[in-house]
Amino acid sequence: MHEKELVASAIATLRRLCDAPLASVEIALGPGVDSHEAELAWKEFTDGTAFGDTRVTWERAYDRLVCDFAGHEYTGEAMEACPYCGADGVVIEPAPPIAVVRWEQA
Repeated sequence: MHEKELVASAIATLRRLCDAPLASVEIALGPGVDSHEAELAWKEFTDGTAFGDTRVTWERAYDRLVCDFAGHEYTGEAMEACPYCGADGVVIEPAPPIAVVRWEQA
């Protein structure tokens, strides 16, 4: 289960960035990362720690794509059609598997 490794990485990042308990944190998950599994991993790693009472919001991280036809840039999932013209899109910047978007200290 790679969600555990990803969540452990996010927690390590948060520990480096802030030395106090958190009121909330927003974490983006890339394609193929299961939010339910990530939430279970978060609870497993944080129960009984300074982050145990942190309110976590999970959101989806999207790839950046460019339209083959007109060159429009947009966010979406791999192989998602251009929302402007419907042409195929190519990923030019893949979404990270996990990213700490923002946090608020308690």
